[in-house]
Amino acid sequence: MRKILLSILVFIISYVSWGQNQFNMGQYAIYQPFLNPATIGSFENINFAFLYKKQWTNFVGAPHLQGFNFNMPIGEKKSHFAGLNVLNDKAGLNNSTEITGTYAYKIRTSTNSRLIFGLSASLNLVRSDLSDAQIIDANDPLYTSSTPVYPLPNFKFGTYYYFKKFYVGFVMPNILENKVIVDNGAAGGFYGFNPENMHYYLHMGYKHDLENENTLVISTLIKEVAGAPLNIDLNLNFMFKKRFGLGLNMRSSKDIMGILSIYIMPELLLSYGYEYGFSDLSKFNNGTHEILLVYKVKGANESMAFPRL
Repeated sequence: MRKILLSILVFIISYVSWGQNQFNMGQYAIYQPFLNPATIGSFENINFAFLYKKQWTNFVGAPHLQGFNFNMPIGEKKSHFAGLNVLNDKAGLNNSTEITGTYAYKIRTSTNSRLIFGLSASLNLVRSDLSDAQIIDANDPLYTSSTPVYPLPNFKFGTYYYFKKFYVGFVMPNILENKVIVDNGAAGGFYGFNPENMHYYLHMGYKHDLENENTLVISTLIKEVAGAPLNIDLNLNFMFKKRFGLGLNMRSSKDIMGILSIYIMPELLLSYGYEYGFSDLSKFNNGTHEILLVYKVKGANESMAFPRL
């Protein structure tokens, strides 16, 4: 009975997440294109990243996320940028695959500062595998197969400004509202403009140079949506000798993540985060694992591309 109740809880949580279509990433400060489409313009050369997140381990039907992001400049002036983002998120019975194309334009505002605008168009393919549901009647035809795939379009907008060792960004990650609506036994995808469901992100950070080529990056992420408490992240990352990193991410939702990073080579960064929550839900799981792999082609003007790790 306990497993059945937990499965129902996860189904409800994942159903709500379809409407909001957002996810939490503890290592957002290390690689920001997953968060803000405008940040692809902060890279001077081709870069890509892989993200793997297993949330709430040992929790029945817990969210499971895989992500890929690829970005590149267009033209010799490197004012135009294009990117591709693919996210696959499975939670309970629901599976969501979001494919996103991004364009960003960078403006030179001074010798040491840049302003970037980014716009993304995405298509989210969602479905439910009802055959995995725990039901009383195993022969119920409603639960013998998966639902159809519902395509849900959306748009994202972001801005990003950086000056020497400081940055600030603003994001609207879901301009449209996405839902799967069930009415009289029939289901269908819905999308439309609903200002009450829009999310707003504000993120900023600063890099402080320490002695012996060590650095400290302090960053924060603030998320706001109508009808929900303000969500605030605080992130600290120490980088030692430009090779090893130790980080700590604290979230107002009573989650804390420890982060360990290492440059396998100057262009390749591997980062691992373990997150533990202090809410009532933590009694039923063993924490969250998050792995991030980032490769960036080294550029001649790399130091201008924002003070990240």
